[in-house]
Parts: sequence; C-alpha cells; structure tokens
Amino acid sequence: MAALPVASVKLPAMPHVSGIYGAAAAMINFATFWLLLSAPRPSRPLRIIASAYLFAGLMAVLHVLTFPGALLPEGSVLGTGNSVSWLFIAWRAGFPLFVVWALLNEPAPRISSPKPGISPILVALSAAFLSAAVALAAGDVQALVPGPAGPQFSSISNLGANLGGVFCAVALGLILHRRLAGRSLYLWLVLVLLAEATGVWLSTRSGGRYTLAWYGARAEGLMASAAMLALLAAHYREVQARLDSLVVELSRRTDALQAEMQHRERAERMMVQSQKLEAVGQLAAGLAHDINNYLQVIAVRAEILKRRLGQPAESDVEVVQRNVRKTEHLTRQLLAFAGRRQLQPQVVLMSAQVPEFVNFFRSVLGAGITVQLEVAHDTWPVKLDPSELETALANLLTNARDAMSGDGLLHVRAFNLPGVGGTPDRVALEVQDPGAGIPPAVQERVFEPFFTTKPPGKGSGLGLSQVYAFAKASGAEVLLTSEVGAGTTVRLSFPRHVETTAPAKASQEGSPLPAVAGRLVLLVDDNQDVLESTSGLLTLNGMVVTTANGVAGAWALIEGGLRPDVVLSDIVMAGTADGVELALRLRKAHPDMLVVLASAYSTAAAEATAQGFTVLRKPYDAAQLLNALAARVAPANVVSA
Repeated sequence: MAALPVASVKLPAMPHVSGIYGAAAAMINFATFWLLLSAPRPSRPLRIIASAYLFAGLMAVLHVLTFPGALLPEGSVLGTGNSVSWLFIAWRAGFPLFVVWALLNEPAPRISSPKPGISPILVALSAAFLSAAVALAAGDVQALVPGPAGPQFSSISNLGANLGGVFCAVALGLILHRRLAGRSLYLWLVLVLLAEATGVWLSTRSGGRYTLAWYGARAEGLMASAAMLALLAAHYREVQARLDSLVVELSRRTDALQAEMQHRERAERMMVQSQKLEAVGQLAAGLAHDINNYLQVIAVRAEILKRRLGQPAESDVEVVQRNVRKTEHLTRQLLAFAGRRQLQPQVVLMSAQVPEFVNFFRSVLGAGITVQLEVAHDTWPVKLDPSELETALANLLTNARDAMSGDGLLHVRAFNLPGVGGTPDRVALEVQDPGAGIPPAVQERVFEPFFTTKPPGKGSGLGLSQVYAFAKASGAEVLLTSEVGAGTTVRLSFPRHVETTAPAKASQEGSPLPAVAGRLVLLVDDNQDVLESTSGLLTLNGMVVTTANGVAGAWALIEGGLRPDVVLSDIVMAGTADGVELALRLRKAHPDMLVVLASAYSTAAAEATAQGFTVLRKPYDAAQLLNALAARVAPANVVSA
C-alpha cells in the first residue's frame, strides 16, 4: 500500500531489462523444475509444481522473444508489443493455476490418494505452446493503448492481469484450507504467490510500462523465484549430506557385517574342528589306554630280559625301550591335542629346563644345524608339565630343522615379558628359524591336528597341534609369525608363577634303585599279561607278590586277612568298581596301608589326584615303580596313572 502513490512514476524506458529479466527468470525456473523433478520418487503434486516452473520458464523465453527491444534494437523476434502483453497475462495466470491443480491432487485427510492422470509436463508444454499461438494470433488485439506517457494497459489487459491475482488468491486459500503451509515447499510457494499477486497488482495499478511498479514487479518476481531456488538448493545439499552420511554408515555396517560373517564362519569352522577333536579324542582315549597297557607289558618284559640276560642283551633292550618311549610319546600327543591329556604341572625355571633339553636334542637336529641359545639367567618361574614342555620344544625344533632343510642357524630364546597396562607378567619361549616360511593361507591351519605340508612319511601333523594344546592347557599364549622366504618364529608366553614352591629338578639317570626286598605286594589288574610281567619284575627285585584279577578279588583277599605292605592296582578295570574306589576303601579301612594306582589312561586319575594321591602314568619303568613301592606310609598316598 505504501508503494501505491509512486507506482505510476515514469522511469527511463529500458526494454533490454525485460530481456535480462526473462533470461534470468527462465534459468531460475528451469533449474527449479529440474531440482523438483530430481527428487526420489516424486509425488504427483510435486510433479505438477515442477511442471508449473517448466511452464514459467518457457513463458519467460517467449517473453524475451516477443518483447520489443529485448533482443533487437527495434521490434521483437516474434509477434508485436500486444503479443508480449497477452503472453505475460498467460504467464501470470498460468503459474497459480498449476499450483491450484497440484493442491487439488494433494490427498485430503481420510481420503485416498488421487489416481494418476495426464502427465503434468505434457500439460505444461501444451499450455506454453497454446499461449504462444494465441498471443501471436491476437497480436492485433489492443492489449496496449497509446497514452500521453507511452503505452498504457487497456481494460482487457487489466482484467487479464487481475485474473492472475485471483488465481494466486485461490491457490493461497487452498494451501491454508488444507493446512499445507507447514510444509517447507508450500510455505515458500505462499511467498512466491504473494509476490506474484502483489507485483501484478502494482504493475496493473501503475497503468503502463516502464513505471516504478513495472520495474519493481520484475525485480520482486526474480527475488521470489531466486529464494525458491535457493531453498531447493539448500534442501538438496542437505539431502546430499545425509546421503553421504548414509553411504558412510552403510559402508561401516557392510564392513561390520562382513566381519560378523567371517567371525561366524570361523566359529563354524571351530565348532566343526571341536566336534572332530571330540571324536578323535574319544578314539585317542581308547587307543591310549590299550596301547599303554601293551607298552607296559613290553617295557617290563624288556627290563626282565635285561636282568636275566645281562650285558649281551643290553643293546637290544635299549632299542626296545627307546621305541616304547617314542610310542608313549605319540599317545601323549594324541591325548594332548584331543584335550584328554592329564597334565602334571610343576614349578619350572626356563633358565634350567630349556638349555638342558636343547643340549640333549642337538644330536637329533643334525650336524648342519647350529643352535644359538639366548636364555636369560633370571627367568621367572612358571607352572607347567615339564615332560609336555620338552615334547613341545622337541616338536618346534624338529619343524624348524625341516624348514631349514637341515642347514642353518636356529635361535632358541627364553626371556621375561613384564606386564604392561595391567597385563600379567609372562615368560616367553621362542624358536626362530630362517627357513622357507609359511604362506598366509597355510598359517591359519598349522595348529590343526593331522594337517601337514610335509611329504608322506615325513610328518604326522600332530606336532604343532600338541604345542597349541599344551600352551592353552598351561594358560600360555601362542604367537606364530612367518614370512615366505624369511623364516618363522613361534613364541609361547607362559604366565609367571608367583608361589614360592621350589622349581622341579630333572631326574638323575643312573641313580640306584631303592631297596624293596621282602615287601609283600598285592597286585590288582584285569589284564593277565600286565599281572604276569609286573609280578615277574617285582619278584626279580625280591618282593613277595600276590595277584588279584579285579577289585572284587582284591577285596576278598583283604577281607580274608591278607595284609600287604603295598597294594598296586590298575584304575580302569572291568566291573562296577575301579581302582580309585578300591584305594578309598583301603584308606578308610587300613590307613597305614600304602596304595599305588596304575592306569594306561583314565580321567579318574584327576579324581585320584583330588583325593590326595600322587599321580604316575603307564608305561612306567622299573625305577618309577620301585620308588613308589619303596615309599613309607605318608600323609598322602601315591597314585600311578
């Protein structure tokens, strides 16, 4: 209203302003059309509004082509001065009509969405073509009349312009009635329609071209359209940013999903491996029990032959005993990786245990292998099974020798690993070879039982599986690093033992056998070969032996008045009672009677240990057996497993 007094003020005629205005409006409207139509799955109302901007862009182009002086110094490219006025009326009336059409296609509350109809883009193109055709045909109809200050709008022109304002008012009313002003698109359309209606009204009130209102209406229209375009650009920039963040999140979730899939695949492989180990473990337990019984008979019979034949038989007996130890070592490996091996942990110093064993094992490695020992003198004590440690070290040294093809420098290290950041102290045992190395694909399987890359007959596939099982059973961590062509390093990190128990010392070979002559021994077993061979060995050492086939027979002898100095019984026997049960009954009835239990393999050995018995295992040699039998009655009985 404040602009009304000056709306008709005449300004210099600058027809090229219409050219600039039309070109700018066309670019803005076409860009807005493209942005609206680029929305993902645009609704029909949105496509209609996009078509409104397409129509407005086409009309802006026609405006430039038909306005006198916009492109040519004199006249216009198309039509006459009246043609551009009719086109301007169609432009200003057509845009709000498209908006009304879009609003009528917006689904009202509790009303289903309207059915798809004719293409809005086709309507926009048709409307622009029809408007151009009518405007060119009506070029002689006076939309402008001569006036003292230049061309003035005729009453027909004013009526057409006011019609555009009415359509803007209808569109605004529908937006408010349908409560669509809360949407950002329609909120900005309200501003655009208000600017359009105000500009048309002021331009009409000014009475003609090149007035202040005429120039102002064009500037106002450009600013409103530019604001709409800026809104859409900002919206699409936000959409693009959200899309980028979604892509990043999708990538992260994809990586997480792949990691989870790999984790599940590893878990499935581990479950299959666990099931395979369980099956093999059951087989290994049965085999170990039977094989160790056979080995026990062989070992005892070999010892008896050595005693009876003397010097001529020593070399043959040593061969037999060596192979007995190798076979027993193999059964221990089977039980170890199958999780059935009952460890006998002791406090050990690596600084004492490792050099002693490595020096013993040098001859096995061969003359071409040079072993460099790097063992710290102050290694902390660790608690583990010394025999299993020697087995694991033998497996690592043998694998290193094979990887080096029998020639080169082999490093064996033992050192302390102080804890960092709350991690516990550990003692590391490390074997490093400069051999061929292990390919990454093979590294994942090296600890699997029976997996080997060696030729047939050169490896059992049990060496590293024993190392892994022993380490895990001892609470150690296993780290294998290898590079093809650069060698392999295997590190076992054992937890530091903080108790004050004295470290175990290696047994001294060749120590004299204890004096056991005259002792009465009750020998209990359900294996006749074991009974006969063990009875013969004990008799050779001056002991008096009574045998019983099973727990029932042994208990009958005890109840019949037999009072042996020592009861030597197997653990696993046929019948309802086993050796542990016999030992417990004897402890209760005759606490001064020494009991020694023997077993080729049994999980009951752990139960016997928990009951206070010391555990030994088959196949045992004469020294182990006689040392156990020579013991006086002590606070804890002795058990052989």
